[in-house]
Amino acid sequence: MRKKSIWPTLILVFFLFFWGREGIAAVQSSSDVTLKTSSAEFDEKTGIIYAKGQSTIQWQGVTMICPYLEVDTVKQEAKSEGEIQVVWEDKTIFSQALFFYGKDKRVVMTDIQGKGKDFSFQTKKMDFFLSPGKILLTGNPILMINSFQIRPQQVDYSLNEKKWLASSVVIVKEGWSGQSKSAYYQEGSDFIVLEGNATVEKDGNQLRGEKILIDTETGKVKVEGNVEINIMAIEGEETN
Repeated sequence: MRKKSIWPTLILVFFLFFWGREGIAAVQSSSDVTLKTSSAEFDEKTGIIYAKGQSTIQWQGVTMICPYLEVDTVKQEAKSEGEIQVVWEDKTIFSQALFFYGKDKRVVMTDIQGKGKDFSFQTKKMDFFLSPGKILLTGNPILMINSFQIRPQQVDYSLNEKKWLASSVVIVKEGWSGQSKSAYYQEGSDFIVLEGNATVEKDGNQLRGEKILIDTETGKVKVEGNVEINIMAIEGEETN
């Protein structure tokens, strides 16, 4: 296996991964992904770049910090394992494995722990779609907003809209629970919004409606659309 050491400080622009028949554009676009590392070796036979030591993948303000990177220039893929961090704005994600697929402009990470200013989350798998700037959490994700725990089937997050959208939702807090077809949380808002056959229940009393707004600070709820209120009868009290 023939390897060549390359630049003491290596900067690779991953538009190599998106290279069409016309070749590489002279000017970087907003979709470019850049890899930086302190040292690397290139295997001419396999087309693999071994980026040694701490390496980063950067895209539009998002920085992925890896203990190393192995870049396959033939398959247009990269991977790393170990203590991995993804940082942007006030958010940090921790992971144990990262796989970058250049043709799909997609990063797949596993064993996820994440946090932001007002929330945290965990999941077994995260897909980061660089175009159009979207994150998909699957594998039993849990989203925590203040003291509210949301357990959905999956979660979509838009980097541009800063909005968390969950499907097939169960939400719990000490003393009560709720569920709905979907739920969303807009960063900076005080509300979690449940939509589609939404219900919340406490001490046997149930509220149902098409939409339920939950104040994450006070715990108060507002029900909208086809509202139903089911109140559990007190033992020994007449209900008619």
